[in-house]
Amino acid sequence: MSSQTAIGQLVDGKYELVELAGEGGMATVYKAVARGAAGFSRTVAVKKLKAELRAIRNYIDMFVEEARVGSDLAHPNIVQVYDFCGDVGGSYYLVMEWVEGMDLGRFNRAYNEFGQRTPWQMIAGVGIGTLRGLGAAHERLKPDGTLAPVIHRDVSPHNILLGVNGVVKLSDFGLARARDRVFSLTAPGTVKGKLSYLSPEVTYGQSATPLSDLFAMGTVLWEALAGQRLFEGKSDLDVFKLIRNCEIRPLAPLRPDVPAALIEIIEKSLAADPAKRFPSARSMAFAMAEVLKGAASSGDAQLALGTAVAEARLRLLRRAGTAPGSAPIPGADDQQTWSFAIDVDPVVIASKPPRLDGDAGPGPGPGAWKPSSQPAGGAVDIEFSKADLTAEPIPLTKKKT
Repeated sequence: MSSQTAIGQLVDGKYELVELAGEGGMATVYKAVARGAAGFSRTVAVKKLKAELRAIRNYIDMFVEEARVGSDLAHPNIVQVYDFCGDVGGSYYLVMEWVEGMDLGRFNRAYNEFGQRTPWQMIAGVGIGTLRGLGAAHERLKPDGTLAPVIHRDVSPHNILLGVNGVVKLSDFGLARARDRVFSLTAPGTVKGKLSYLSPEVTYGQSATPLSDLFAMGTVLWEALAGQRLFEGKSDLDVFKLIRNCEIRPLAPLRPDVPAALIEIIEKSLAADPAKRFPSARSMAFAMAEVLKGAASSGDAQLALGTAVAEARLRLLRRAGTAPGSAPIPGADDQQTWSFAIDVDPVVIASKPPRLDGDAGPGPGPGAWKPSSQPAGGAVDIEFSKADLTAEPIPLTKKKT
C-alpha cells in the first residue's frame, strides 16, 4: 500500500488517516482523526513504520523505543505520545499529538527566502520553549525518584515545531537515549543524529550527554539568527572537521541588532569543552529569559509567535502558488512589533539546578579542548546519519580491516 492509498484507512479501529503530512526514509506521518463514542473526535498525528523496514529488528526496536520514551515525557513543550499499536499485517503505528503549524526550519525560510531577518526576540522565545522541553527530558525521574535523563541526540530545526497557537514543541525522540536502559540501540563507533548538529565530543567517539543537546541547541539558535549554516563545508567530511575543531564564526557582525547578552549565551552553549557550557537546559533557558525580560515592553509573546507562524505558513503557500495574494510577515522589518513581555515564571529555577552526569567546573577554552581519553593513535572510526534516523549510517573514514 502506497502512502497516498493509505488515506481513509482506519488504524486500530479508531484512527482514520485523512492526509499525508510527511515522509522520510523510515516512516510516514499522517494527519488523522481519532474517533470515539458519542461523536467524539480528536486530530492526531499517526507515524507509520515503512513496510520494507518492519522485518528489520533494529528499526522496530528504535520505533518501540521512541514510543516508550515519548510516553514517559509529559511536558507542554514536548510532543505527546498517545498510543502505540499494530495491525494484522505487521505494521506499527505511533499515535502522537498533532501540532497545527510548521517546524522551525520552514519558519526561518519564510524570512530568509524573502531577504528578511527572523526577529531575535522570536528566536529567543522559541529557544526558551525548546529548552524547557529538553530540561524535562534531561531531568526525567524514575518511579523511585532517581534521575534517569533522556538525551534527545537529534535537536535540529526540523524537530522543533511551532504551533499557530504560539506553542513550541520538541518532537521526534526516535534517536533519544534513556540512561536507565540496559541496552543501547546504537552500535559502537556509530553517531546518531544530523551531522550539522553534532557536538565536538561526539565526533571524537564519546557518548552524547545532555550537554551535547545544549551544543545542538546553540547551533540551532546561531543558524536561526544568522540565516545560514554554522558549519558549512564542501563535503560531509569538511563539516565534520569544522565541528570537531569547533570553528564558530562570530554572530555579532551578522546580526548587530541582537543583544550582546544573548550572543554570549549562544556562544557559551557552543563551547568546545562540554564543561564550559551551561550546566543544564534549565539554566540556559533562565539566562535567555532574563535577556528577554530586560528587553521586552508589552504584549502577549505566545499570541505574537502564533500570529507569526500563521503568516509565515501563508507566505510560503502563496509563494508555492497554492494560496492567492501576498502578505508581509509581521515584524520582519519592524523590531518594535516584537517588543513583547516574556513570562519567565515557568523557567525560573533554583540557584543550583540539579546537576547531571557530565556537569563539571571550568575547563580549557574553545579550540583547545580534546577528550581526556582517545583511542590509540588518536584515530576514531565514526559513522553518522546525516538526514534522520531512517538513513543508513555513512562512513566518514574507511573501516579498518
